[in-house]
Amino acid sequence: MPEPTVPNEFDLTLINALQLAPRATWAELGPILGVDPTTLSRRWKRLEDEGLARIAAFPRRRVMARRNLSYVELSCRNGTVERVAAVLAEDRDTLSIQFVAGSHQLMLTVVPGAGLADYLLNGVGGIPDVVSYRVHVVTEVPREAYLWQVRALSPDQRRRLHALSPAPRDPVGNEQVTELDQRIVDLLCEDARLGYQTIAERLDIAPTTAARRLNRLLRDGLLGLRCDISRVHMGWPSAATLWGNVDPETLDSTPDLGERIPEVRLCTNIAGPENTLFILWLRDAPDLTRVERRLLEELPGLRIADRRMTLRTFKFMGGVTDAAQRFSRSVPIQLR
Repeated sequence: MPEPTVPNEFDLTLINALQLAPRATWAELGPILGVDPTTLSRRWKRLEDEGLARIAAFPRRRVMARRNLSYVELSCRNGTVERVAAVLAEDRDTLSIQFVAGSHQLMLTVVPGAGLADYLLNGVGGIPDVVSYRVHVVTEVPREAYLWQVRALSPDQRRRLHALSPAPRDPVGNEQVTELDQRIVDLLCEDARLGYQTIAERLDIAPTTAARRLNRLLRDGLLGLRCDISRVHMGWPSAATLWGNVDPETLDSTPDLGERIPEVRLCTNIAGPENTLFILWLRDAPDLTRVERRLLEELPGLRIADRRMTLRTFKFMGGVTDAAQRFSRSVPIQLR
């Protein structure tokens, strides 16, 4: 694992602001952060260029439910893990790829558009070096990953930023994603802060059309935007996945779990021997014991069945990472 970089406080403040308002203009962010907009733009470009942070486009819960959001654990032949990960990194339906310590070497987060059976039989099944796999279908997402924050802002700053970017909703309604919508998403996967005018020029459409289409995807809970970081370099060098069982009503009665335990990045309900999965970001590996105790306190009746430490990230919500765990490029996600 590469040596973690001591994060710069100003960089964390900027990242936190973009976690709350990913498409806010530098002119809007300047007064809230007390920094000249030009300086903000320059610092953000440096973070992007160094592979330390990116604005990621991701499918929201309505799309994930329709496309069978799942975790797939893979076992590979000795010496082939990196080769298998490289093949899967090019797949648009494979959102994230983690190298983990456990009974399987790779853990994938997938949203297979052609169906989970096709993904397993013709996708994973077509890779000769994959020996076996285990699948966990996600049934609910009590705590979404985009809500996780670095917590570098004051309450007043957070309030003002929330006003710039209202929380996405999950309405019941039109789920149609057109070819033009997907082309807009493809551009956002490369640079989610592109202005409407730039999107329009690249796709040869009117700026009003670009704005209407993008805002509809965001408003109707089909597409989300979040500011992701290279956790190894920004102060969270360790990560773990916990598998367990807990009464769903207990989870429902603790909606602010991520606020009470900041290390909880994601919580999902899954179908299988265990019904709950937690993804934790940690300051160091020994911190896992403390966080696990907190979970047991907050969720009476929770039973932890297994623990997996993340050893390396190959891909993170469409962002391919290099050996130093920095973002190197993006593979667009698929909404259609």
